[in-house]
Amino acid sequence: MDRTVHLSEKAVDPPGEARADLDIFLDYARRMDFRNRDGAPLIDWTTPEQAYAAWQRCSAGRPCDYTAITYERLRGGSGIQWGGERLYTDGVFNTDPGYCETYGQDLSTGAEFTAEQYRAKQPAGRAFLPAADYQPSPEVPSEEYPLLLTTGRTVYQFHTRTKTGRAPELNAAAPDVWVELHPQDAARHGIAEGDLVGIASPRGAVEARARLGGIRPGVVFVPFHYGYFDVDPARRRPRAANEMTVTAWDPVSKQPLFKVAAVRIAKLAGSDD
Repeated sequence: MDRTVHLSEKAVDPPGEARADLDIFLDYARRMDFRNRDGAPLIDWTTPEQAYAAWQRCSAGRPCDYTAITYERLRGGSGIQWGGERLYTDGVFNTDPGYCETYGQDLSTGAEFTAEQYRAKQPAGRAFLPAADYQPSPEVPSEEYPLLLTTGRTVYQFHTRTKTGRAPELNAAAPDVWVELHPQDAARHGIAEGDLVGIASPRGAVEARARLGGIRPGVVFVPFHYGYFDVDPARRRPRAANEMTVTAWDPVSKQPLFKVAAVRIAKLAGSDD
């Protein structure tokens, strides 16, 4: 996130019949018989360092130019910050029409700006800070679904737990889904710490144990790490947070709107059940 480039050397050889990603990539390119404009093999390198050198050639002269960051420099420390400590210290940005790679988009609709529209702004190395009028979420709380759901991570797990779910220590720290509630919302629904709660949106539902804390009143939080059913077949509780989220996305970034949905809650069982 801070533009630091790291070199991660191979630590161990692949086990058994497994192959390194680079070997798979090279084998795929060979089987597909990829060629360059001259008819020669498109991939003319075989080692990680040669692959990086090819990337340096591709990026040369472009906004993401990596030619100054060599393997030797990367091996000399804990990483190199691309572009130095600060970017654009001369006040000139990569916005010249003949140099920039895109012309931008309308933030509300996602429509691409044409070259003519872009040149009319007379960019000439100026920085642009696009703005958009406020638009309400596509789903807001209502009488039937009075609370706002947001989803996210817990510190102990990552995404769908394909790796962190194999670590006994992490599973011991966060083995199951939960719902975080403000004490006022919990009291209004007769919910106490540890109670089993049903959370439902117009699309789906989750069952999770309650945690009362400092979350904003009117908002509930559910982590998205956990699969649809509990790992214990005897319980089989639905617990996939994204079953409740809105099927919509930002028109420019294409990011899905996983962070805002209207829900209702109800106590299903006590903390000892």
